[in-house]
Amino acid sequence: MNRILACALLALGLAACGSRESAPPAADTAAPAAEKPAAVAAAAEQPAAAQPAAVQGPASDGETVDEADSSSISPIADAVAANTPAPTATLPSKWKEGQHFSPLPAAQPVSTGPGEVEVVEIFWYGCGHCFALEAQLEGWEKTKPTYLKLVRLPVVWNEVAREDARLFYTLEALNRFDLHMAVFRELHVNRNPLTVVAGNRVDTVATEKKVREFLLSQGVSQEDFGRTYRSFAIESKIRQAENLSRRYMADHTPMAVVQGKYMTDVGMAGGIEQFFELLDDLAARERAAR
Repeated sequence: MNRILACALLALGLAACGSRESAPPAADTAAPAAEKPAAVAAAAEQPAAAQPAAVQGPASDGETVDEADSSSISPIADAVAANTPAPTATLPSKWKEGQHFSPLPAAQPVSTGPGEVEVVEIFWYGCGHCFALEAQLEGWEKTKPTYLKLVRLPVVWNEVAREDARLFYTLEALNRFDLHMAVFRELHVNRNPLTVVAGNRVDTVATEKKVREFLLSQGVSQEDFGRTYRSFAIESKIRQAENLSRRYMADHTPMAVVQGKYMTDVGMAGGIEQFFELLDDLAARERAAR
């Protein structure tokens, strides 16, 4: 009887050991090798006879490496890819930061939509270099990439520039931007400043009279001029331009700001042709980095 009992107990013990070896704990098999180096090393040092035999388990409901279809992406991988920043695009090596363009101390908000890049041209009607650049700028505007949005910003740093900005925004509000170049010619070719200065001060009454006469001669109606020139909308635009002039650190004209981040001008770029090429390249880099 004792011999029969002993044989039964031995059989039960062997069955229990076989169960543990054929189904190791899930945590041990799933743990990355880097997290359990000691256990892996110990297993490697064991004699071959001591290693548990491989067990053929039931087919897995999930994907294995061998079964994975390269055309399918798991939701987790898809989410990781969507939130991984794109590699930073580079500029051609000929452009050097600090030489050909400079980053602003702080990036400024832009008015562009998705997929667009903003280039702001900062100008002043009284600036001869701005007049010389304008014809080239108009030509570039016709051939620039469609994703590049050109914004003209009249600098506001004193009373004379403020009244010139008022004239620019009046043209914009009246949908008469075709007169933009005509204003430049009136000042620099006809030598007829439209902002009147008397005693080191801007004479606003005389200035308004001259601007009205000029615009009426260009086909603007008296009524349109009267309801626009000193309107609340124009005053708001001037305040915004003054604020942006400070934020862009606009201490000279003409200059350009790309996507609220980088400032450059014709001199820094090395010439007018290089200036427009640099604007294209900076804009392309900003678009690629999105």
